[in-house]
Amino acid sequence: MRFQRSFSPAAVLIASSIAFSEPADLPGGYTLQYQQSFGSKSSFDAFMMTDASAWKLHKENGNQVLALVGPSDYEPPHRSPYNIALIKGMTFGSFVLEVDILQSGVKRTPIAQFMKENPDPTKAGGYAHRDHCFFFGFEDPSHYMYIHIAKTGDNNAHNVFVVDEAPRTPITDFRTVGVDWGVNEWRKIRIVRDVEKSTVALYFDNMLTPIMIADDVPFERGFIGFGSFDDMGWVDNIKIWAPDAKNDSRVFFK
Repeated sequence: MRFQRSFSPAAVLIASSIAFSEPADLPGGYTLQYQQSFGSKSSFDAFMMTDASAWKLHKENGNQVLALVGPSDYEPPHRSPYNIALIKGMTFGSFVLEVDILQSGVKRTPIAQFMKENPDPTKAGGYAHRDHCFFFGFEDPSHYMYIHIAKTGDNNAHNVFVVDEAPRTPITDFRTVGVDWGVNEWRKIRIVRDVEKSTVALYFDNMLTPIMIADDVPFERGFIGFGSFDDMGWVDNIKIWAPDAKNDSRVFFK
């Protein structure tokens, strides 16, 4: 089923994000283990962040989202993303994640302003790596995986990465050349992680064909989260289906 996103930027912000139904191809034994739509003030405290001051609950036309609005004062132990918000209290092995993402800016510049200031954005610094990141198998700040979705792919962008006591390393087996985030457009993301097969696949709007696949993915269980290397973005309508979710009270980034 094609997920249609034909709105203008203004219409998207009015409609805000779109709730998802259960995936038709959900593996047997998977149930809904977690969901979050940021409807309450307490939802902010459901995440552990590299720097909580870089995030806020943002309301747009009556809908509230988790917004990454600035850079995090955080120095990772190895070269890897700075802006991370992990779901507290539970870890996952195999899972299917669906979430709404609006990539809202390059560095510290809102995307509409950035595009206005740069008539040819392809020549502007940071535009090619305009990103949002998805973290999984997060064991600790030195051991985790993340998927970086960017406008243009290279060795440092638009890849599945592993951080294993060393700077992030791409482990992607297949990827597209990049994605068009648009200007103030919500995108539907699905990530399918299969621990038994050691695979992960990411879908972007089109739920039939993945834009990124990796095999031999390490770290069987860990926290799931959202963020960016150094850009801005909004997160809404998180749903995670899995065979189970294990309680884990650890907190990082103190």
